Amino acid sequence: MSNGASSLDTPVGVLVCDDNAAMRALLGVVVGTSPGLATVGEASDGDEAIAQATRLQPDVILLDLAMPNRSGLEALAELRYVAPAAQIVVLSGFALTAAAEEVFALGAAAYLEKGANPQAIITTIENAVANARHVERRPTKLA
Repeated sequence: MSNGASSLDTPVGVLVCDDNAAMRALLGVVVGTSPGLATVGEASDGDEAIAQATRLQPDVILLDLAMPNRSGLEALAELRYVAPAAQIVVLSGFALTAAAEEVFALGAAAYLEKGANPQAIITTIENAVANARHVERRPTKLA
């Protein structure tokens, strides 16, 4: 999926990770309202999120923090490893608190509360992808 997609070619692939089936369905609908985005997979726990991210290589991972088997927080570092090009947007029922510092330290691109309106979710996903594409990559100078 991580192919530099834009609204001019293939949509940005989003992996939706939440333990609540209704929330996954709702997020899929939200993602589907933007012509530049498409849900490419779902996961109901941290272990499944890692497996799906490895297999699908999505552009964006929408990640709930509170999931069974392995929480989103526990899975975050491994998600960065198995899908290094993916932008991780944490979507959590927890207010932005001390956990936010940890999720950003582990490589999340953004943090949203689950009460965020659909347009805020879409905008956050689009901004995360746009920011990742505009990061200037400089070669490391070897001594």
